[in-house]
Amino acid sequence: MARGKKRADGLYQRTFRIKIRNTYKKYTVYGHSEQELSQKENAKREQIKKGLEKYNNPTVAEYYERWSQGRIVHIAPSTYRTQDKIFGLLMNIEIHNPTKIKFGQIKMRDVDIVVLRELQMTLKDSRKSRTVNDYIALIKHLFSDAYKERVIEYNPCLLINNYKITEERARDTHHRALSLEEQKKFFECERCKNSFYYNVFCFAISTGMRIGEIGALMMSDIRNDIIHVERTITRTETGSYKVGDNAKTEAGRRIIPITDQIQAIITRQQEQNTLLHNRTNKMNGLLFSAVEGGLLMATPIDRELKRICKIVEIEPFTMHALRDTFATRAIESGMNPKTLQEILGHSDFSITMNLYGHCLPNTKKTEMDAVNIVI
Repeated sequence: MARGKKRADGLYQRTFRIKIRNTYKKYTVYGHSEQELSQKENAKREQIKKGLEKYNNPTVAEYYERWSQGRIVHIAPSTYRTQDKIFGLLMNIEIHNPTKIKFGQIKMRDVDIVVLRELQMTLKDSRKSRTVNDYIALIKHLFSDAYKERVIEYNPCLLINNYKITEERARDTHHRALSLEEQKKFFECERCKNSFYYNVFCFAISTGMRIGEIGALMMSDIRNDIIHVERTITRTETGSYKVGDNAKTEAGRRIIPITDQIQAIITRQQEQNTLLHNRTNKMNGLLFSAVEGGLLMATPIDRELKRICKIVEIEPFTMHALRDTFATRAIESGMNPKTLQEILGHSDFSITMNLYGHCLPNTKKTEMDAVNIVI
């Protein structure tokens, strides 16, 4: 090491250069003696070496931290929070590589197809195939970007295949439409009619709006006999809920004509707000709220739905089933699928048909009977 220069103030000064990514950067340390200068220079070199190692050959967790910070401005806070939660789970899964180590502690360059398959199989022990595939898709995204940045020499995710989906689709379970008989039983139930959320149930099945959109609906959004869907309830990075500034998607910003039935529901809800919360239904106020006056949340409403279903002895369903039911009734009534797409706020026409194009068996029979093919 070069000797330091003594300054006028009595301190020693030493300047040295370190190569960082094909360029040399100058550093200076100060001390009261040559020994102190050497100690400080060694400490600085070690610090930079560790930093470069972390940058050039990071662990999965280190690279994820860097990668996620670059994405935070491009994705919604709720999406970021969900992604962060999933990766938090993935990082702590133990891999035998060949010794036991957490996935997040493995160097990116040391992750191979054997590691990924063990990760995939560990997830499959407690999760459905569709969920495992979604988690692995995030890993694939992470490693794809790492390859583009040349953090890794090759992308091991190219060798991993998704699991075949064997579970029932969501639309065949809780994402189902009520039959006409179930619908009648549910809405004629006294528990339903006396529920705090009765108007919410009626509004959902009459408009096809999502629960988050209903909870974010303001009086100012209802004008000229039209509902203007402008926003939805969303989650922040910290996990709390708020009324967002936008709808779920660009197509989610839409208008829904107000029928006499919908207007009657709005009027009943305004009267309920005045009676229970002493609210004057201001234009910037929410039309629907929770029992205690806070934001309308799906979880307590779904619990109420479950109680009513138990009373009327029908298969339990969630709030989303009322949106599905609206869509199915609309198709059964002959609504144009493109019109239905716009009312539901789907960005892709195939989403409308894939989720809601399945009519009930008796409806299919009626439609087939109407087909007259001469042979």
